Amino acid sequence: MKKRLVLPMISIVLAGMLSACSNNQEASSEKGKSAEINSEGFPIVDEKVTLSMFGPNVGRAKWEDMKYFKMMEKKTNIHFEFDTPPNDSFETQKNLLFASNELPDIFYGASLTNSEIIKYSEQELLVPLDDLIEKYAPNIQAMFKEYPDVKKSITALDGHIYALPTVDRTLQWNIHPMWYNGSFLKALNVKELPKTSDELYDLLVRIKTEDPNGNGKQDEIPLTAAEMWDINQWFMGFFGVVSIGVGTYDGEVKYGAAQPGFKNYLEFMNKLYKEELLDNEVFSQSWDQKGAKGKANRVGLFANWAPGDFLGMPNGTTNPMMQPVTGKGADKPVIAISPGQSVGQFAITNVNKNPEASMRWVDYSYSKEGNEFLSILDEGDIWEWADKDKNLRRQIPREDGTSIEDYKGTLTPNYGINVPTWAHLDSPVVYEGNEYDPFVVAETKNKIKPVGQVAMPQVFLTPEELKEVAAINADLEAYVEQMEAKFITGQEPISKWGEYIKTIDKMGVDKLVKIYQKAYDRYKEEK
Repeated sequence: MKKRLVLPMISIVLAGMLSACSNNQEASSEKGKSAEINSEGFPIVDEKVTLSMFGPNVGRAKWEDMKYFKMMEKKTNIHFEFDTPPNDSFETQKNLLFASNELPDIFYGASLTNSEIIKYSEQELLVPLDDLIEKYAPNIQAMFKEYPDVKKSITALDGHIYALPTVDRTLQWNIHPMWYNGSFLKALNVKELPKTSDELYDLLVRIKTEDPNGNGKQDEIPLTAAEMWDINQWFMGFFGVVSIGVGTYDGEVKYGAAQPGFKNYLEFMNKLYKEELLDNEVFSQSWDQKGAKGKANRVGLFANWAPGDFLGMPNGTTNPMMQPVTGKGADKPVIAISPGQSVGQFAITNVNKNPEASMRWVDYSYSKEGNEFLSILDEGDIWEWADKDKNLRRQIPREDGTSIEDYKGTLTPNYGINVPTWAHLDSPVVYEGNEYDPFVVAETKNKIKPVGQVAMPQVFLTPEELKEVAAINADLEAYVEQMEAKFITGQEPISKWGEYIKTIDKMGVDKLVKIYQKAYDRYKEEK
């Protein structure tokens, strides 16, 4: 009897195993296979495919729960499995992936550096995108046509493109702008902003001594910062230095912290520090402590992405952007601006079986429609039409009290990180009653752009050059930062400038400049 039962039981088990295998094969058939794609329109593939994506999560929501990816899956028929470590540990996790060779199909919003692109393309872990762009990416091609410098800057030394950028030329801030406290200016009856470093000094003295916050105390802080990099780009620019490191000056690469203008900058900042016109806690305070001083209405001049946020008030038109001033030894100021793009935001790896579908998927983000959907989603999500004929929108307030931007971060990955897309200047998003955005655009156009310069194009270095640069900068950058602080605080007198120059010369600053000059010359020769 037992023997008779054995065969039916084996048959049942085998049937179950075969059924399970069949189901598993069907479940995994979408992933890791090459699919036929449609050359245009949607869906991109008729038969659903699954790809893996690796990117940084800023903590608002899981990417699989975001409306953007859900709607893109419906539109394209491409499903993603996500690996999204927290943003603050993302670089470590990214390095581990490459080291273990356990790669995703796609890196998204990963900010791959040029050195990483060179390293991993040489190992053939990243695939060239040139042919894919030519065949499947009309929107990216249109972007290259409008901005030839974008294609130039993302083309590696071997002539291939391995990663796609974020391109946004709306506000080319390299770092947060500097703003005046408008209420202080009004109290001091300032009709015209300073245009020279001497005029700026005089205004800072007035802020310190004339009680512009009106509380009867001399508690005003004319200028504050949290670490010098918070403001030094601006102030060294007043003396003709475009970058503390390598930068271009009339086609010649120089090291900013070795220039006479940098010495003039240090002398000026030392004067402000000694007279307590520059916050003497600049090298010790946290960002929260700096912010608390702003919200207490004690600060006259500061750097921040938006002035109202720093001062604890709505962003409006009452706090003007700083007018760059001209300092000693400079014909005019120079302010470093962003090239308007962020490299390495989309890359396809060698394990991706569907690179064509992947390219078509990301190309949509570079269209006007795709960029708008990635940026502000659909009507009813975070906005509604105020006047559609005039392209005028109205933001929808959140009933739970959360900000619209924070809520947006639960719907799209385009929040807190750079993502692969192209912001089209001919289709700006305008909100009803929003005076601040046009004000900022005008302030940037009138004050920053006339003296703005990209300090150094996003050049590629050879592997050998990268090693040399890393070895030099390992000690040089820390020493320059340390000496900047010592000269400003007076721990080291400016009379030791000559000794400082001799030291950075020994550290290899001339060699560093030669490497970047060679790379810059290569960049200029590229067509």
